[in-house]
Amino acid sequence: MNALLFRHDVPRYLASRSVYRVARRLWSVRLAPLDHVRLPLPEPAAADWVRLGVRLAGICGTDLNLVTGRDSLYLEPEASYPFVPGHELVGEIDGDRTRVVVWSVLGCRARGTDPACRACRLGWEGLCERRTGAWPGPGLGIGFNRETGGGWAETCLAHRSQLWTLPHTVSDADAVLLDPAATALAAVLRTETPAQERTLVIGGGTIGLLVAHLHANLGRPGACELIVRHAFQRDWAARYGYAATVLRSDAEFRDWASARGMSAQRVTGYGWVFRGVFDRVIDAAGSQRSVRWGLAATRPGGRLVSVAAPTTLAGIDPTPLWYREITWRGIYVYGPVPWEGESVHPFAVLLPRLASGSLVLRGLLTHTFPLADYVQAIRTALTRDSSGAIKVAFTPAATVS
Repeated sequence: MNALLFRHDVPRYLASRSVYRVARRLWSVRLAPLDHVRLPLPEPAAADWVRLGVRLAGICGTDLNLVTGRDSLYLEPEASYPFVPGHELVGEIDGDRTRVVVWSVLGCRARGTDPACRACRLGWEGLCERRTGAWPGPGLGIGFNRETGGGWAETCLAHRSQLWTLPHTVSDADAVLLDPAATALAAVLRTETPAQERTLVIGGGTIGLLVAHLHANLGRPGACELIVRHAFQRDWAARYGYAATVLRSDAEFRDWASARGMSAQRVTGYGWVFRGVFDRVIDAAGSQRSVRWGLAATRPGGRLVSVAAPTTLAGIDPTPLWYREITWRGIYVYGPVPWEGESVHPFAVLLPRLASGSLVLRGLLTHTFPLADYVQAIRTALTRDSSGAIKVAFTPAATVS
């Protein structure tokens, strides 16, 4: 089968990391230890595992950080090499052609571990305590595991407990957005309060736009606005009626903050000190600048929520956290969300809405590529200012429905 394979090749990884950091215009994915290869079909080695034909597989920010070397090495134990990337995937079960979307994380159920660990018993498979245990061995999930493969191939493996059958009314293009939509949903539902009045989302990528989209679609409390980096992201938000502002510098942020009632004072030898006004700031950009802006915009006693984070926080002053009593929370998708008085799987909230047509996600899918065009696909996903890309995906084995 055709596949893209990521190897544990330290010299190539460091070369990719170094060039991307100091001479980004010279960088190419061919520097990274990612290659278009032919592999044998994967074979299930444990009960209740099936082979999937991959119809559509997304390229997410984690994948881009991996190939450019921007990822944190803290995550190194969460993979087994070599592996086929791709954890946002839609496929069909080999033999019966049932279309499914995959909940990619490998918890105790997928490993056949009995009894399950405490985290998995509570539905938090993303926090599974036995990730290095039974087959398929070490690995956070499909797309980071040597044995299962991932969506950047014509075929991969999945456990039946990871599969959610797609109604015929849900297109592949909608379904491939379910994984990032689950992240956005978790950020919205796990961190809201009934009294909140103002939410700010920093970041106009897939997750940031999905946060605003779901906040409105699900009728969550308070107003929501976005800070984005590119005009096409602002325009996408405007088409759906969401307020978004393009900001690309600290000076622009100061003007924006002043227009929203945030006081600011310049301190010699330090910089600007802001008093934020937003009850909740959701950082979906994951940069040092977005963290600084998030801390500045959050009101005293408010919440800063990170669904992405920079690999280093050098230069970030944590004083606002304790002095303003700001709560800073990380959000990791693979667990339940509170919904209508219960704790439920994110797909249980999203899939019925996709099936009924009351929620549409496919407008975020802007580009698709065959695996053979992986160099162009990665370049498109990384150069959003020129490509206008939001979600980019591979079509390994089938036409998008």
